[in-house]
This record gives sequence, structure tokens and C-alpha cells, in this order.
Amino acid sequence: MGHEKRDRLLNGLQAFIDTPLERLLALDNRPAPAEYALALFHDVARTVPAYRAFLEENGVAPESIRCAEDFATLPLTSKENYLAKHLLAALCRYGRLDTCDMIAVSSGSTGTPAFWPRFVTDELAIAARFEQVFHDSFRADSRLTLAVVCFALGTWVGGMYTAACCRHLAAKGYPLTLVTPGNNKDEIFRAIEALGPNFRAGRRGLQRGMARVGPRARRSIGPLPGCGLALWHGGCRGLGK
Repeated sequence: MGHEKRDRLLNGLQAFIDTPLERLLALDNRPAPAEYALALFHDVARTVPAYRAFLEENGVAPESIRCAEDFATLPLTSKENYLAKHLLAALCRYGRLDTCDMIAVSSGSTGTPAFWPRFVTDELAIAARFEQVFHDSFRADSRLTLAVVCFALGTWVGGMYTAACCRHLAAKGYPLTLVTPGNNKDEIFRAIEALGPNFRAGRRGLQRGMARVGPRARRSIGPLPGCGLALWHGGCRGLGK
């Protein structure tokens, strides 16, 4: 059993947990977009067998891509000419599916759903954006908050990814608790009605307002149309689709 995945996980989570939001989002901490894109391209061309073969089939030498303008010469990938032509492992770095720990399924809006492997650390960049929204819009860093994931769960990417990002924020120290009823409306309402009273005292005991639960709760909460994530800290707010 190798330790590379373990070390990647520990280093990635430690950096996310220890880095304040403003530093995570600070532009001066990032390379220039063109520089970052070039580095990513050459890393993928070197480590992902399927992409390396794709470039060879189209007569592209990775070393010929030296600046942002050179990206215009790259062939476009599609499900037909790339994803469907290769084993899933070949689409992963080093041709190893075990470098990932999760496989999700896309929505299939353009045809047959595709499988997308990922590792925990792949979620952290998105978790930083979750943190930005939870911190700036909902003050969830200082208010006891129940996050209710209303996206469909199972293999589809949205629900499990949202749940993972919320758990990363809780691990970082946000007073955030998660429940995952999925897109079952009865379960959503049951979770909010049963758990809402435990989240009356946001701001660690100083939150204004009371959670409204009981027979009138469903009318006060509303139908949450198109809502993928509901936050409860003395009232329900829908977030995302």
C-alpha cells in the first residue's frame, strides 16, 4: 500500500483548513492564468495516457505549446473522440484509477452520461467557493447553521459534491451541520421541522430570530422550487439549482 494518496490528502486538507478565506481567494497567491493553463496542459500531457495518445493521434507535440496563443492549435476533445475511446484508468493521471477515490456521473444532458473520477483534493478549490458564499452571504462562520442538501444523491455529481464541500467547511471550523435528504420533498420538510429547533441560536447563542417549526412550518418554509441546498439558522434560505 503506497502513501502517495494519504500524503496528498493530508497536505491538501491541511492547506485548506489552515488558510483563511481571504488568502485562498487572493489573486496575488495565484500564477497568471496563462502560466497556470500552460503548466496544467504540460502536466496532463505528461501524466494522462489518454490525452497523450490523443495529442499524438492529432499530430500535436506537447513541447510545441509554449504560450496562450498556441492553445488555438489544440484539437477539441469530445465524448466521441476522447472519453468513449479510452478505458477509465487511461483518463486518469499515470493511467491509474486508484489515484482517485470517487466516481460521479454527469447529467447526460448532451447524450449518454459520462463517468468522472476524482480525489478528495479535487474538491477543495470548489469548497473555497462554497466558503466564500457561506461566509459572505450567510455569515455561516459565526452562526449555527444546518445545511440541507436537496440535490439528487446517488451517482449524480451535484448532491454528493455539495455534501463533500459542506463537510470540508465543517472540518475547517464552521459551526455547520449537514443533512442529506436529497430531492425527496417530504424528507426535506421532515429534516427541517425536526432539526430546525436545534439551530435557533446562531451566532453561537446570539442569533436573532427563532426557527418556525410545527404545523405551520411547511407554509412558512415554502416549496423551495429548484433548490439544491437549503440553509437553516433561524429561517430557511434556498441556494443553488
